[in-house]
Amino acid sequence: MKKLDITTDKALVFSATMIIVFTIVMVVLFCKYQTVPDALIVGFFGAFGLEGGYCAFIHKTKKEHKGVQDDDVVG
Repeated sequence: MKKLDITTDKALVFSATMIIVFTIVMVVLFCKYQTVPDALIVGFFGAFGLEGGYCAFIHKTKKEHKGVQDDDVVG
């Protein structure tokens, strides 16, 4: 289970870093060209939003499963 925690943490750090870098690049492009590629922005944030959602789902499911195991041992 520790391996999954480390992998999920790395994926979330990577996602956050990429979102920050992408946002900065889009601001620079907007300042230079006065326009932004809307389809690219929607696709990018859609993909990374989905990845964050999957990580949250995995984390929540893992916590619930761990709670069920603890109840089974006690009860």
